[in-house]
Amino acid sequence: MKSLIVGCGFLLVASAVQASTCSDLKKELEAMHQAQTQVMNSLVQNHELFASTLEEYSTDVAANGGVKVLANDMNQSAKAFRTRGVQAKRLETNLDKATEDLIHRVLVCLK
Repeated sequence: MKSLIVGCGFLLVASAVQASTCSDLKKELEAMHQAQTQVMNSLVQNHELFASTLEEYSTDVAANGGVKVLANDMNQSAKAFRTRGVQAKRLETNLDKATEDLIHRVLVCLK
């Protein structure tokens, strides 16, 4: 996650340097915001998918006379990955708010 934030920062600096007009800067900042949102949504979805997969494996093992301890462990892993997904969603929300704030401040500055 830290590298994603640093990468977005570099993108912002590069965009500001390359933008020839305020309009270009605005478009690039908006594109950065959209890309950031897509990346974070993908991360959140990946956590949910992995948790669901673990639960499916757990159900299969339990239904087929598998070791009950393994099924419990798999369910605990699913819960842990869901927690990570919630944390990723929280990070995505914070990054989204920060980006919107940055866009607003740049637009005010450019007026």
